[in-house]
Amino acid sequence: VPEKFQKVLREYQKTGYLWLETLCQNGFGGILADDMGLGKTLQVIVFLYAHYIERQETHKNTLIVCPASLVYNWEREIHHFAPELTVYTVAGNVEERKSVLEHHQKGAIFITSYDLLRRDSDFYKKYRFRCQIIDEAQYIKNHSTQAAKAVKKIQADTRFALTGTPVENRLSELWSIFDYLMPGFLYSYSRFREELEVQIVQHESEEASERLRKMNRPFVL
Repeated sequence: VPEKFQKVLREYQKTGYLWLETLCQNGFGGILADDMGLGKTLQVIVFLYAHYIERQETHKNTLIVCPASLVYNWEREIHHFAPELTVYTVAGNVEERKSVLEHHQKGAIFITSYDLLRRDSDFYKKYRFRCQIIDEAQYIKNHSTQAAKAVKKIQADTRFALTGTPVENRLSELWSIFDYLMPGFLYSYSRFREELEVQIVQHESEEASERLRKMNRPFVL
């Protein structure tokens, strides 16, 4: 854990930060699923600080996607805990959003909303990010929505999802988030539905349940 945050983070937050690092170093993505108010944002900020400030990995940017109501909250939290980081909110009108993406320092963190990302999908085609983080990931629980499609089009080396509710109603919600994190890891949706979802939900197969648990356990904290 970076020295700056040794006395800031609680023990479970240190575990969360180290878990994010471990996944990243091994080329995986994951779902940080702490309950609301337990500091998911802070754990991510420490992760970004370690990469951009301590290790000076400033050759690529990071994109954070969240509900519109949280865009400026993310900005405030980053300024508060890690003012050394360079942050841009991709908001305002079309020209303002485009300008922010085109004129920026290297090693920056962009924050935008699901709705604006959906509208700006074409802007992002030419960019590849070091990391993409989606907050309140239940926003992409339905894989057929425009928001889900826009998030999954982004090119990024590492992807994380933050949510207090990885699955609310259907296992397809978990599949959709994993389809963003590591496309293909839980197969195509038709295969996932046939081999796992139907077996678990309709036939109450403990074997299928255990198989799914083993597959996703390392990637959900």
